[in-house]
Amino acid sequence: MIIEFQNIIDASEDLIEIVRNWRNSSQVSRYMITNHCITIEEHQRWIEKLRTTNTAKSWLIRYKGKPVGLASLSDIDYVNKTTDWGFYIADESVRGKGIGSATLYMLMDYVFFTLGLHSMITFVLDNNKVALRMYEKFGFIREQKISQQLTRDKKQINVYTMQISKEEWERRKEEIPHPSASSLF
Repeated sequence: MIIEFQNIIDASEDLIEIVRNWRNSSQVSRYMITNHCITIEEHQRWIEKLRTTNTAKSWLIRYKGKPVGLASLSDIDYVNKTTDWGFYIADESVRGKGIGSATLYMLMDYVFFTLGLHSMITFVLDNNKVALRMYEKFGFIREQKISQQLTRDKKQINVYTMQISKEEWERRKEEIPHPSASSLF
């Protein structure tokens, strides 16, 4: 499987708008902590922040040349060597093909071996069973349930933090099938 990453700040305005539409779709937003409708102005502020900071990065995920999702790092702390992260595969026609696993593998290698960070942290909704299983397979530890629950469709949903260290990734990495990628970050 060959996937590529394109820095979102280098994307066309049309692609940037596609990302906003993905994020506002129920297939993506139902697994996000914040699931409000993102306005054009809010989206443009996010893009501008990406252009002017070194503490956040986002890439379009491309599969066979076609944009299918987004991977992001936020709150990159170069002193304490940590980052929050997330990604989603928005194109439902390619889900289940291993693109998510390949993305996570390459994102982890980038964070730990290119950026030199020591810890990756994410927040996962309890209703996102596929993500929870994948992250645990990769060695992420479900550290804590955040006391504040979210309400979606009149149901309470727990939010968990999950974390992995560079050392744990180095131990687990060989157990995970290595993706072939035509371009890394």
